[in-house]
Amino acid sequence: MDSPNLEDIQALREFKKQLFSVYWERFGTFYVHVMPHPDLKIGKRGLVGEEPESGIILVIGPRAARDIKIEEEWVYAELQFGYTWEQVFLPWDGIFRYFDKSQQTVTQMRIYLGKPDIPPKKEETSPAETKEEVSDPESGSSKRKDNVIQVDFGSKTKK
Repeated sequence: MDSPNLEDIQALREFKKQLFSVYWERFGTFYVHVMPHPDLKIGKRGLVGEEPESGIILVIGPRAARDIKIEEEWVYAELQFGYTWEQVFLPWDGIFRYFDKSQQTVTQMRIYLGKPDIPPKKEETSPAETKEEVSDPESGSSKRKDNVIQVDFGSKTKK
């Protein structure tokens, strides 16, 4: 696969911003799977357990999020972890998946973890490509363990 150029990265960021808005308006409460990224900031909590390898699934909703600000390279929100509110900066380049409560709507996207080779003329810094294979968009059920949401995206339960 070809290396992404700055226009590709910016187009994907814009798409992720628009999806964030659509999920917020359409579902009210939804989930965001964010992969570990150098620009990901989760207050004092940070990434715990297996999250530094597999990423973190965050709940975005009226009771779990406040003060949401959508910016060019990231989205800012205060998210609740247990009884603690943390300031969270989610880089668009690290967002891998959006899905709703019922997991009927799942959107998976490419992520970029590094910094691209951009001519020094530009002041803007943009993350470069890390390829993430997109597999079956069907998802399993959510599970809770130690107040960390875990989702099995590989299984499909029949009822």
